[in-house]
Amino acid sequence: MADVGQAAVESLGLVERVAALHRVQLFGGVPGRVLAAVAEGAVEKRLATGEVLMEEGAVEAHLYAVVAGRVRVPRGDRTLVELGPGATVGELAVLMPAPRTASVTAQEPTLVLRVDQAVLDELLVDWPELAHGVIAELVSRLRATTDFAEHAS
Repeated sequence: MADVGQAAVESLGLVERVAALHRVQLFGGVPGRVLAAVAEGAVEKRLATGEVLMEEGAVEAHLYAVVAGRVRVPRGDRTLVELGPGATVGELAVLMPAPRTASVTAQEPTLVLRVDQAVLDELLVDWPELAHGVIAELVSRLRATTDFAEHAS
């Protein structure tokens, strides 16, 4: 894939967006026709290395799906987690808008798709099994953070 940080890079087509969302664990079980509606409403964001995707304390109501590149979630001078294609960040904000608990920074040129709360709310009504995926992802993140804190002390 070309350098996703370049402004001259063309936007993804609908089929490419659907394929990218289908690779996201959260959306893996959602049928393509439903993902097409999500993909149409998703907003592409291209980040340069070091650019901040989410700022700790910001109040937002959307999540990001990483399509290409890598992002880092730091806590102080340590890295809580690095995430690549197929991962999501910001799931809590779409379930219950509140200040972001951490900042997220691009580790390399990165492409993400922003999915707003309203879109996810509609999906959860039509596909209750998606709620299981969201909960499983949040539990996994909580466990990873807890494991990190236990091993760091």
